[in-house]
Amino acid sequence: MKAIILKAPRKLELREIPNPVFGEYEVLCSIEASAVCSGTDRHIFNNDYPFKVNFPVVIGHEAIGRVVACGKKVKYFKLGDLVSRINNRLPEGCGINLLWGGMAEFGIAVDWQAMKKDGLNKDLWKKFTANRVLPNNFNGVTSTMIITWRETLAFLKRLNFSKGKKVVIIGSGAVALSFLCHCRNFGIKTVIIGNTSRIDKFISCGANSFISYKEKKWRGILRSSIFSDIHGIIDAYGDYQMLNRLIPILNSGAKIGLYGLNYDKNNHTIISMARSDVSFHNGLIYDEGSVHEEVIKNIFAGQLKYSDFINSTSIYSLDDYKTAFKDAWSGRVIKPVLNFSKK
Repeated sequence: MKAIILKAPRKLELREIPNPVFGEYEVLCSIEASAVCSGTDRHIFNNDYPFKVNFPVVIGHEAIGRVVACGKKVKYFKLGDLVSRINNRLPEGCGINLLWGGMAEFGIAVDWQAMKKDGLNKDLWKKFTANRVLPNNFNGVTSTMIITWRETLAFLKRLNFSKGKKVVIIGSGAVALSFLCHCRNFGIKTVIIGNTSRIDKFISCGANSFISYKEKKWRGILRSSIFSDIHGIIDAYGDYQMLNRLIPILNSGAKIGLYGLNYDKNNHTIISMARSDVSFHNGLIYDEGSVHEEVIKNIFAGQLKYSDFINSTSIYSLDDYKTAFKDAWSGRVIKPVLNFSKK
């Protein structure tokens, strides 16, 4: 099968590699699309991920696939099902490593519900609960957004902001926009600190205010606006310097969501300046599968819209993968998606 290989830091290539191997509780999927994550994928691309990257590696953690074969103990998936969060497993000794491995023509999903029903230890299946069958009429390309929406919703619910609270979101990419949409749906007021090239998009999606990250007087703007009381911060970018500047003006008892990966390296810098009455929540801890049904319900209700994130200019053929990554890093599009069936 074809796969996008990161053979060394910042060196991508499209290469033929062996097909996946799948077990008795797993399904083989033809991957329909895989989105580029401008956070995680970029850290791996630059080899500054929180843990060591073993090159060459197949990346991609936002893949959607169609079931083409089932292991003998599979009960809850069937041929033709569209499944979220496809990962991979390659034959031993093939010389290719995986970080999820969704940027390939084929991948696997785990029938964790069958494993649970058969009494297998929870530790064997709990990390696969994001492998879910999607509704029949869903599109594989746009459905890549479901993964980001589930991740961000699961994390936001950990923070447990109540309706009417005021929250600052740092960032202006797909993750920040997802947090904004969830906050809007919960009745949480938001101000965005981000790139003003996205101001129209964020305001149209419900942001109460937008401040440029280059603005020198933003702290005064916050104090004099409806955000004079700030109950929380969600940092979707990973800018600890910006966060340190915000901490002094937070309400007592405020919550800070550290969603940007930079915090694995810089968390000590934030904590050293934090107030004792402010709590921190690490973004790498959330249960994506737990909010699957809620996200699907919000899609049907029109409260989460693919068109706010993905359009015709952000969908790329597999052969055009280098442009997809370039556009992700430059911010030209909000969410680049590789369409594996697009020629």
